[in-house]
Amino acid sequence: MADVATVALFLVVLVGFLDTLTHSALGCGPMWPLCDGGVLPGPGVQSVIEYTHRAITGVAGILVAVAAVWAWIAYRAPEVRILASIGLGFVLVESVVGALAVVHAESPAVLATHFGFALFAFAGTAVMTAVIHQMTREPEQATGWRERTYRVGGRLQFLIWGLMAYLVGIAYLGALVAHTGAGTACVGWPLCSGMLWPGFAGLRGLVFFHRLAALGAGVLVLLVFMHLRPLRQKRPGLYRASHIALALVVLQIFSGAYLVLSHLSTTADLLHVSIMTVLFATAAYMAVESLPLTQKGRALFDINAS
Repeated sequence: MADVATVALFLVVLVGFLDTLTHSALGCGPMWPLCDGGVLPGPGVQSVIEYTHRAITGVAGILVAVAAVWAWIAYRAPEVRILASIGLGFVLVESVVGALAVVHAESPAVLATHFGFALFAFAGTAVMTAVIHQMTREPEQATGWRERTYRVGGRLQFLIWGLMAYLVGIAYLGALVAHTGAGTACVGWPLCSGMLWPGFAGLRGLVFFHRLAALGAGVLVLLVFMHLRPLRQKRPGLYRASHIALALVVLQIFSGAYLVLSHLSTTADLLHVSIMTVLFATAAYMAVESLPLTQKGRALFDINAS
């Protein structure tokens, strides 16, 4: 159930961004939850896309709620229960902010916030699913859960959590670029309209700031990766996650270049958002893995392993 809920939330993020790219957020008019005053969408493409987004969000919300309740009942570890609450809580908040986005006629700030909450909902559910898989493996295979008895240093923990917070800011910036239509303000890549330093004024400045922030994310992920190398024997799961994060951030940078060079094609936009979504979930997983096991979590694993 948790796996299905995770996939459903990933679709919510993609369809939601497609909704924005096609300017379909008002496809059902300034009404919510009704669509143009009715239960079914109108004949227009934008109406169908917006209705599909709402329908998928509703189904995903039900799946996440069922998965969260099931996780609370089946697993008493605080690690699972907190993540289940985060996933469900942000799904509810995301729905409210989505309704506000419709009522407030696609305010860029509200839409960017909506995207941020969708990322948190997906990450919470995805990491919960990963933790459950760790707990339910056979004792001899459940190395990921046992690894966490070896604590990482406070400096590394701060760096990992800082990376996750930093990615939240980048996601918000990227969403603002998309929702304000600033993507065309910088022509070409890596130069911005032929300039190495175009400044931070106006829409061009917003795009340039986002590009610099993306470069900063690459540096941060590389730092995390290098700090985890000495721990690759004691925390191999966390080290492998840093490999994934490093690959994803490189792909994200190049997908951004593809987005610009393709003149903001829908395919490139969806690819860019997909990679960002998985990258953020990976960073969230690393953040949770950097925390020490709770006493109850340790005891429950010992019970499962006995």
